Amino acid sequence: MSFDADLVVLGGGCAGLSLGVRLAHAGAVSVRTVIVEGRTEYANDRTWCFWEPRAHRFAPMISHSWSKMRVRTAAGAVVFECGDTPYQLLAADTFYDHAVGRIGASSEVELALGVRADGQPERIAGGWAIDTSSGLLRTRRIIDTRPPRRVHSADALLWQSFVGEEVECGSPVFDATIAELMDFADARDDGMAFTYVLPMSSTRALVEYTVFGRNPLSAQQLVVEQRRAVARVTHGVASVTLRREHGVLPMGLTSPATSQDQSNVRVGLMCGAGRPSTGYAFQRIQRWASMASTALRSRAGSVGHVPDALHQRAMDRLFLHVLRAHPERGPELFLSMFRRVDPARIIRFLSDQATFLDHAAVIASLPVGLFVSQLPQLRSPRPLTLGWNS
Repeated sequence: MSFDADLVVLGGGCAGLSLGVRLAHAGAVSVRTVIVEGRTEYANDRTWCFWEPRAHRFAPMISHSWSKMRVRTAAGAVVFECGDTPYQLLAADTFYDHAVGRIGASSEVELALGVRADGQPERIAGGWAIDTSSGLLRTRRIIDTRPPRRVHSADALLWQSFVGEEVECGSPVFDATIAELMDFADARDDGMAFTYVLPMSSTRALVEYTVFGRNPLSAQQLVVEQRRAVARVTHGVASVTLRREHGVLPMGLTSPATSQDQSNVRVGLMCGAGRPSTGYAFQRIQRWASMASTALRSRAGSVGHVPDALHQRAMDRLFLHVLRAHPERGPELFLSMFRRVDPARIIRFLSDQATFLDHAAVIASLPVGLFVSQLPQLRSPRPLTLGWNS
């Protein structure tokens, strides 16, 4: 049987494009790949941030970085230095342009924009067939990055829901040298809330209102609090909204979705792409894309997200259980952690690069009794109840 491609990637978001770039970079030794994406064009719809040394593959695309960060609560604030691994901002439109250009120059990788995948892939001899809006595609392998059509509150211990606005003020109001990682000025009954502020200049910043709660929240459910957050951090100075973004990230999946057949693999946020306790995903996706590209080019098969080490999974789940049971203690816990632990250790911890001593330092900074009380909750997770896109 003839195949249209060796690999079809369903979804051209961060994961799909990241893999496409890696495969395109391999040149003639790559695998014939088609990335199917329903969008007809990309927009500046999100922001990825991470701590990295100044020299890395995305360094030319970084638009802003900060060597100082702050965590603020009603009980006090802590400013910490991160000059060796600055906090860096990669705008979605810059990443999309880079990926589309690299893939467009490849003879082995095709990005099919404006093409919608219909239904679920069907097994055929030696591979898979998938109906799309432009016809049937036959492929040896599929990597499905599409988000589920619907999720249920119980599919994760907590959900990180946020609404962000990039605003331009009429007069200087921001300190452009410090990124506000967490400002816990806004309390709420259904979770732990904070404001995240990334100042690009004294008049311009990305302001996000974020909730860690038991239920995923829509942009409409957060719009009032977001407007209050903008008014507070701009001190009431008139501002213009340049763009908006909204996201819902699972924190502590009850059981990450897995694939039984390595020729049809699911990846993405509902399959372990994000760090459970933080939601940070960009660096993890890049590591997955590198690993998957190598495996595909060596004909070893497709690769899903590698589970975190057992001790890290246990720490993350325990921390999330504490926040789920006692969201009002969240500001205290984060402030204590950033006050008592060397910033380099925390950054490694948040970036999935922590050593045993880093983990020990984070544990020692937190109240033992509060965490011991949640140990009985660390039971086996139940299967997910996701409804995948069709």
